Amino acid sequence: MGVYPDIFDLRDWDLTLLKRYRSIFPKSHNTCHLCALGPCKPVMGTDLKSVPNYGKCGIDESGFKARESLMDAVIGASGHASYAVRLLEDLIDKFGKDCSVDAGPHTTMPTPITTLITGCKPKNLSELKNILHYIESQLNHLLSSINFGTEASPEDFVSKALHAGMLDNLAIEIADIAQISAMNMPKGESNSPIIGIGLEIVDTSKPIILIIGHNSSVAHEIMRLMDERGLKHSIEVCGLCCAASDGARHNHGFKIIGNQASQLEVIQSGIADVVILDTQCIRADVVKEARKVDSLVIATSQETALGLPDLTEVPLDEAVEYVLENRNGIILDKKAAAEMAVEIGVKGQGSRVKKTPNSQLPTPNSFLRIGRGLIRDSEIRGVAPSIIMGEIPGIIGIFGCPEEKEKGQGSSLPLQAISRGGKGQEIQKIAEEFLKRGYIVSTGGCASMDIARGNLFKDNTDSFDSRNLTNLGSCVSASHLIGACIKIAQIMCHRKLENNYQEIADYIINRVGAVVILWGAFTQKTFSTALGMARLGIPVICGPRFKNYGMHLMGRDGEWLVRDARLGDMVSTSPAPQNLLCFAETLYELLPLAAKLCMRPNDTSEGRKTKLKNYIELHKKRSGILPADIHLFIRTHYDIPEGFEREIRNLLQADKGWQPTCIPDPTIL
Repeated sequence: MGVYPDIFDLRDWDLTLLKRYRSIFPKSHNTCHLCALGPCKPVMGTDLKSVPNYGKCGIDESGFKARESLMDAVIGASGHASYAVRLLEDLIDKFGKDCSVDAGPHTTMPTPITTLITGCKPKNLSELKNILHYIESQLNHLLSSINFGTEASPEDFVSKALHAGMLDNLAIEIADIAQISAMNMPKGESNSPIIGIGLEIVDTSKPIILIIGHNSSVAHEIMRLMDERGLKHSIEVCGLCCAASDGARHNHGFKIIGNQASQLEVIQSGIADVVILDTQCIRADVVKEARKVDSLVIATSQETALGLPDLTEVPLDEAVEYVLENRNGIILDKKAAAEMAVEIGVKGQGSRVKKTPNSQLPTPNSFLRIGRGLIRDSEIRGVAPSIIMGEIPGIIGIFGCPEEKEKGQGSSLPLQAISRGGKGQEIQKIAEEFLKRGYIVSTGGCASMDIARGNLFKDNTDSFDSRNLTNLGSCVSASHLIGACIKIAQIMCHRKLENNYQEIADYIINRVGAVVILWGAFTQKTFSTALGMARLGIPVICGPRFKNYGMHLMGRDGEWLVRDARLGDMVSTSPAPQNLLCFAETLYELLPLAAKLCMRPNDTSEGRKTKLKNYIELHKKRSGILPADIHLFIRTHYDIPEGFEREIRNLLQADKGWQPTCIPDPTIL
């Protein structure tokens, strides 16, 4: 039986991390409105003469801002947990509580995050639901810590925020393994199908159902009904965001238009006869904008009601007539919502966009591999030694939310121009740069759709190995990359997973060269996911939107001591990884930073050479000179990469403080 960790159970590990990484709270506002005693401005003194100003409750500025970070983390984790709960309810309703957790024949551990944290190896959907009850209970306690007169310590607020992030990671794994199992989505197979994505693949001569959000169960129902009734050639079903990614994973007739960034433009185009909303990543003005172009809106979740009338208990025929007349409504029953969408599609006369000349292109120019889900045990065993030794320079995960274009561009753009350019092109460059340098690159969610704008998925195989590009699925598929790092640690250190969080996290932070990039916009869900990765020892780099948001975990100067497990001595090592949660202002700042954060104390000299070569070359592309901190990462002269010997040796000779150090068997426990 598993042991579910409470808030304090991993506090010692968090405090160990905070000895290495200082927490920075960059939000500029300093006014607290949490209770009616305020507003207060708890501002610390800027010099010895100035007097700090505390809140009415006694909290100082660091405590106040740390509490804000915990609140963002709880909001984000609650979003993923709520989504997982609703999805699991739908799946149990359709497939039964005894539906097996089935990740296919390629893995003996389908839920590494769950097993690591709780000790459980869930066998069916009912057992997954029990774990979600644990997550909800913990989030309740964390939310209570934000309440007036409760927590005040910045360090404990940070520890609790990291706990919320861990719960987020647990929730996204449960969500994806549940839908993979019940809906028979791909289970880690390589060579998953390549599909075209974008508005140009949609046949606008047919009625069009557009699905937006995350919960793919309504998409599954619509596609099932259309198959049963022989309508799959009569109605187009397409989607945006993760509902689209997951819709295509369980039915290849489902078409992906693009990611969340193009939502407003797609709605304003009038392409949709019916817009289905489930939950999360839905614009607040979607109903208003849909009404302008006469698209019908059907909401399907309590979390996203948007002021619409609830038609759940209304007989289907009456509900259909109501929506046709009043243009919107809520149907919480996913089967009934699917019935309504298909019925309206049958009654429709085709998309209004068909009247627009030249609205279609003959072929797509964006190609995406269907999300493959988890990473196979055989793949992990194949790459684990090379990752640990540094021979494969690192694992790069690319996830996160896209950015919308400037306001006012929407309906004036031709359909083929929607959802192109901007941050998407930068994400393509990130993937391309690390692929050619021999990294393993994995992606999912909206980021995968940005990478798809071109031929990267067509030109690269999708096994989890050096120079390969894998699309894992929707944004919750980031759990499989986290799971891969956990499995690498388990395979290489020969330790159990069950309730062994600290030991596995210690192994990852010291040996597994993985970095996650979240480039583009930023949400609370993204923040909580990033915190969970950081707690596990996986550095996360965010885009410039993160500059004034949340919390950063930056390395402390001079705090790079590890215990050499062979000898028991404390030894100084390179600052690797230098940060756990940070941001980059530009693409050209991001690239060398990601290469640097893949370094680990355990790197062999050959592995460190490769990682340093990538770091130097990417830094020189930006500045033309060696990185100023390169001496910190040279442990012995054997670490110096070929082609840079003279420059680096001259630099080391000029640095009177540099001394060669040993390569330890590192641990910070």
